[in-house]
Amino acid sequence: MAPHEHVAVLYRGRAAAFELAPFLAEGLERRDVCVCLAPRPFHAEMLTRLRALRGDLEPCVQNKTLRLHEGLDDFRELCQFAEQVFHDAERQAAPGVRWLEEGSWPRAVRFPMQQFFDFHAALNYQVKHYPSVALCQYDLDEIEPQHLLSAIAVHRHLILDGALVRDNPFYIPAEKFIPLAPAERQRDVAQVFREVGFDTEKLLAALAGYGRMEPGGTPSS
Repeated sequence: MAPHEHVAVLYRGRAAAFELAPFLAEGLERRDVCVCLAPRPFHAEMLTRLRALRGDLEPCVQNKTLRLHEGLDDFRELCQFAEQVFHDAERQAAPGVRWLEEGSWPRAVRFPMQQFFDFHAALNYQVKHYPSVALCQYDLDEIEPQHLLSAIAVHRHLILDGALVRDNPFYIPAEKFIPLAPAERQRDVAQVFREVGFDTEKLLAALAGYGRMEPGGTPSS
């Protein structure tokens, strides 16, 4: 993947939640600033996967090129955290930022989901400002349907079953998304969801059909 991309990765099952560890490992090799934002129980497994790929991670943790975070319960603090990551990368002249996020963290810290998607709409601005790739993954077995629809709406691109779907037709830019009422944010994709009988698999097939698909592989910036 090219830099400046913000992508929703839709997957099934906890084992698949760690398949993007090579995305971070490659970033550490390049000296990118790498962030893993996920519930705390995910951290140990992600570190295990990264050590298998990279060896000793202590220097990366110490110099903050690798940052594992469990999320915050305050919208302003979350935005400040993201801004600080990009500010530090620029100050350190890092080649890029790699942001890997597990979409279940808000539930663990009771972060409001409407604000979660506001944050992700705004994250598009951060990604465009600095050479970076943000991959935000959602477990289809866990996410509630209305939250899946919002996740689709705030990401320009999607990864479905390992294939990249470019130019998501239901993407809504931040300047339009944030002022909308929740129902309006989901209106177009919700209509498709109704047309396929509220069947998630059929919705994903429709998304794949609407978008331009490219072969999968480990995303990189």
